[in-house]
Amino acid sequence: MKHILIVDDSKTNLIMARQELSESYEVTPVISGEQALQFLEKRIPDLILLDINMPVMDGKETLAKIKANSMWSNIPVIFLTSDESAETEAECLRLGAEDYIRKPFVAKVMKSRIERVISMYNKANDYKDMAEKDPLTGLYNRKYTEELIKKSIETNTVGMLFMIDLDNFKIINDEKGHSEGDHVIRIFADILRQHARTDDIVCRLGGDEFILYLVGVNDRKIGADRAKSILTALTNRLVEMGYSKACSVSLGIAIYPQDGKDFYNLYNNADKALYLVKKNGKNSFRFYSDEEDGDEQLPSSLANICFLIEGRQDYSEGVYNVMYDEFRYIFNFISRYAARNKRPVQLLLFTLQCELGENRDRIIASMDALESAATVSLRMVDVGNRFSDKQYIVILLDADKDNAKTVALRVMSKYELIKPQDGLRVSYETCPLRMRKAEEK
Repeated sequence: MKHILIVDDSKTNLIMARQELSESYEVTPVISGEQALQFLEKRIPDLILLDINMPVMDGKETLAKIKANSMWSNIPVIFLTSDESAETEAECLRLGAEDYIRKPFVAKVMKSRIERVISMYNKANDYKDMAEKDPLTGLYNRKYTEELIKKSIETNTVGMLFMIDLDNFKIINDEKGHSEGDHVIRIFADILRQHARTDDIVCRLGGDEFILYLVGVNDRKIGADRAKSILTALTNRLVEMGYSKACSVSLGIAIYPQDGKDFYNLYNNADKALYLVKKNGKNSFRFYSDEEDGDEQLPSSLANICFLIEGRQDYSEGVYNVMYDEFRYIFNFISRYAARNKRPVQLLLFTLQCELGENRDRIIASMDALESAATVSLRMVDVGNRFSDKQYIVILLDADKDNAKTVALRVMSKYELIKPQDGLRVSYETCPLRMRKAEEK
């Protein structure tokens, strides 16, 4: 419900206006310009009805103060006046009012004019959002962010530019679908909003790339603390969603003016710092001004590297679920290990039986159930991967063909219990892991 602030020193007028408008709008009445300004400090209404002739501070002075405040200047104002002269009408519009309503007001006319002004402002705000904001996240877009940062630099205000990239984000899109990828993007956008102050600039450049610009900040400690908070918040959220092994975040930071005296140099240098983070293992941050060697933000010792790796390990019960790239490395390692130590290893592949043109939501729901069934039915030493949107593959250590069949039937039995009501049928096949020839010799 839209909110209207009515300012009039006549309590009778306030009561009448409130009675006429309260069915369609939330209405707040105040009796003076001073009270109106005090109210605006706490809350921004969608429209102000403002009486011109009031004692102490009249409507014209009140409007001048509203327009002079950047937080309030875009609030549409309609004057209330008993003056019917053309000069007064012209002055109302010149001062910045959107319209005026003559007193005593006619309810139908007042409602019509209010609806027209609010509708006009809604359309203007929609156009403004289209020009300035990213439609998926509601963050500022690239073009408008560039304008805002340039304006900040023109005032010679210090600042700090974070170039931010979600690591390995393509895996989520490829394995979970673009709708889930969009969901993760929106979650990360919310995390950035939570770590930004009112004056800071938060932007989605496109894809999985973002900018955070801290206006008035050039203290490295503040920047480092902010980067660590963002890393921690995203990591915790990814753990909750089950993506901690697939995705992380990397940040490159450049400071104005020492790392660049214009937007383009600042942007490029933050991007260079981001590149070095990715080159050195991702999931961290660095300042452009840091030397490439010996950077305190990147792993510099075996202890630090172990800490980062252990912090991302999966200690949950059941099969060890990994993404495709990790699965390939583990597959090759186990192949070498099994050949050298003559250990039996079986591969087990589950496949959803889909018709051509099968409903995607049905496939996703069935695959989620299949992965859950495998996770709770297998051992911690087994390794699983959602190989495609219809297949799930498992490496079974120290298992022969009979073991693999038993495991498959256990997983399929669990799947039947937890699958959606219209879940798809599942088939399986198994074979021994082929040993690497170089190791067999």
